[in-house]
Formats: sequence, C-alpha cells, structure tokens
Amino acid sequence: MEKECVSHIGGHITLFFTVEKEGRLLRNQGSRGVGINIQHGVKVKLSTKKDTTNIKDTTITVNDLNGNLMPNSDTFYRDLIDDLVYAKLIDDDIAFDISISLELPTSQGFGMSAAGLIAAAMAFREYSKRGNADQYYRICHRIERQHGSGLGDVLGIYAGGVEIRLQPGAPGASGTSLGFKCKQPIILVWQPEETRHTSKYINDAKWQDKITKAGHKALNNIKSGPWNHSRWKDILDQSRNFCQDSELIFEAERKQLLDNARKVVRALDLHPFVSIRLCMLGTSCVILPRKLERMLSLDELNSLHQKFTEIGLDSLITGIDS
Repeated sequence: MEKECVSHIGGHITLFFTVEKEGRLLRNQGSRGVGINIQHGVKVKLSTKKDTTNIKDTTITVNDLNGNLMPNSDTFYRDLIDDLVYAKLIDDDIAFDISISLELPTSQGFGMSAAGLIAAAMAFREYSKRGNADQYYRICHRIERQHGSGLGDVLGIYAGGVEIRLQPGAPGASGTSLGFKCKQPIILVWQPEETRHTSKYINDAKWQDKITKAGHKALNNIKSGPWNHSRWKDILDQSRNFCQDSELIFEAERKQLLDNARKVVRALDLHPFVSIRLCMLGTSCVILPRKLERMLSLDELNSLHQKFTEIGLDSLITGIDS
C-alpha cells in the first residue's frame, strides 16, 4: 500500500543581513540579520512507489506558482535524498514520487529554495519517523550553502515569525535565531521576468563588503533588548538604513520598483499607514504596516493588488507566518 506524506513550509524574506561565508564548515556559514516568515511557500507531496527497490528510481516534479512544470529543478532535492540516506534518516531500498508546488517565484528574495528543501525534508521525516527536526534543518542549510543560495533562510525559517539571526550557521550547530509571533496581513510585490540570484552578490567582493558592513551596523543597533512586538519600529528603521548604507536601493531595477510601489500607495492614500521595504535579494518588496495595531484591511489589500496589476507588477496577498 502506498504511503503519502504532505508538508508545507512558508517562505522567508530577509530585510537586512550580513554575509558570513568564510567558515571552513558549511554548517557554520550563513548570515546575521532580521527577516520575516510568510504564509505562502512550498507544498510537498511524497508517496512511495510500488515494485521498486532503489531510491535512485525516485521521480521528482517541480511546478511553479502558475502550475507550470519547471524542468531541471530537481538537483536540490536529489542532493537532499542523498544526504538523508547517508545520515540513515531514510533507507535506499525504496523509491518515491515527489511533487513540489511553489506558491511564489524563485530568485525574488522569498526563500523558495530553503522552503522547498525544508518542506521535502519534513515530508521525509513524517515518512521515516527518524531523527529530530534539527538534523533535517542542518542538512537543508548545508545544501543551500553548497549551491550558493540563501545564506540565512533556513535559520530564519527555523525561528519562525519575525526573526533575528544573532549568529550565522545552521540550526543546532553554530546558528542562533529568535522569532516572535506577529499576525499581520501583508502584500508582496515583484517585477516579473526580473530575477536576481543571491550568489551574484555574495560572491562579489565589493557587494559582500558593502552588504556586511551595513548589516553589522543595522544589527548592532537592534540586537540588544527583548525580541518582541515592541521592536517593530526599530526593524522598519534599520531595514531602511541598511538599504541605503549597502547601496542596494540604488540599483536601477530596485529603485524603479520602489518608485512604482510608492506611487500606488500614495494614490490609495495609504502612505500614512504602510512602509515599503525591499526583500533581499530580489527585485521585490513587501508592504508592511507602520504600526502593528493598524492592520491592513482586506479591501485595502485588494485595492493594492489591483493597482499593482494595472501597472504591470505581480503581487500576492499573504501574511506573516508565526
């Protein structure tokens, strides 16, 4: 009888960060910074195959947010399977059918590779009933670093809610993060057809230096004190400062996106109530409340979504995932 396991993990937005990739061990590399976990992410369905005795016969299909097949997108997941077998968290004498459905675009700063890996890992854990969650998160972090993708997404997702990453690395290794719950509807906005891979920046010495200096400055201004709702204004302030200090805000595509987002917000008279912040490191931004006690209404969110569509920007109404 086939056994099916389903898992869903929300994405992750980084608001400001450092690049910490000099450690010899991948589990100690990563980033410090602050980010937000979101409700939309990646869904994984995993079922066992009949009449197969080799995990190499596993089939993996990856579909984008529009339901279209994404060819040649299974490398991350096959690396995950190899590592889980090596760690004896799953056996190699059975194969699986794995369906991976993305709810947001890739390479836009929404943490889709990390969310997909963790969702698949948690589906395998549900199937095997082996090991603790930290083991699976550490493996996902290592694969992310092997592929030069998200530095701190796995550690951020591990913390949940609105999170601060105080020490870089994998959860349960050197990585240290805290999160607080924050039930808020938000809207993501991105420029379609315009993507940025994280490695473009973290493998460039000049960008790495500018980002890390700005990230350390922002984090040093926010890391002391309790990590709770009282820090919301600090988060907004430091994320704005980081974008200026790192000079990421001055790249033409990001500047144009922000200008267009501001025009929409002002046209709807919402500028007294919302802040617009870039999502690192895509050509994307998130519309956040200035004050947590003044939530965006569904009508306001729908109006924003409609206006963004009219000017050729993609958007999605979601929420902070606690």
